[in-house]
Amino acid sequence: MVSPDQFDALTYWTLWITAAAMAVGTIILYMKGRGMDSEESREHAVVSIFIPAVAATMYLAMALGFGVSRITLVDGADQLVFWGRYADWMITTPLLLLDLALFAGADRETIGTLLGLDVFMIATGFFAASSAQPVNRYVWWAVSSGAFVVILYVIFAKLPSFANSYGTDRASSFGNLRNLLAVLWFVYPLLWLVGTEGASVVPLGVETVGYAILDITAKVVFGYALLSSVSSLAPRHRGTESGASVTADD
Repeated sequence: MVSPDQFDALTYWTLWITAAAMAVGTIILYMKGRGMDSEESREHAVVSIFIPAVAATMYLAMALGFGVSRITLVDGADQLVFWGRYADWMITTPLLLLDLALFAGADRETIGTLLGLDVFMIATGFFAASSAQPVNRYVWWAVSSGAFVVILYVIFAKLPSFANSYGTDRASSFGNLRNLLAVLWFVYPLLWLVGTEGASVVPLGVETVGYAILDITAKVVFGYALLSSVSSLAPRHRGTESGASVTADD
């Protein structure tokens, strides 16, 4: 645990503001989901609401200093590790992929593959942040990024076939949601590289703001967009058998 008074002002207030924003986002998604009555929409509402709720908790933990630890690098310098961020991602990023995969109507095998890859990606990212030896940090970052590349392959090469089997409207909505999530997630490893856990090109406060913007967009904006898409579409009904043979409803 690290005392919050060791944070710079920008980091400190960004953590508190983001915790509040995630709490508000949870309420917004809850209100959005209340009026949904189909089985599919309720399914998505539950998943989407939990995502910012978990994030709000973890940002609160970091703001209080509980979700932060300090390690000493091999050169003797101190390094703050915001492990609450990785605990957040370990829960919320699989839920985001679950939300997206369920929207596409993916089968259990594909969903399980995505969730397993995601947990591996976040765990190895945490290993990178926690390593005292700089070269090890980049090795683990590369391993984590490799898992991310495979995730991108699955959501771009595999999931569209499921969504297409439910008609063009769902396929189009899926494409928009997938692209939004992919663009956001692509920025995370780049921010890591230039942030304090990587090359330290940008200071901690700027890094924290960057992660906050990405997290709010990925967890609240994405969730709201997905629930809006679900509410505007007819319930999943396979329009063609050319897609996957097993659906998420099985």
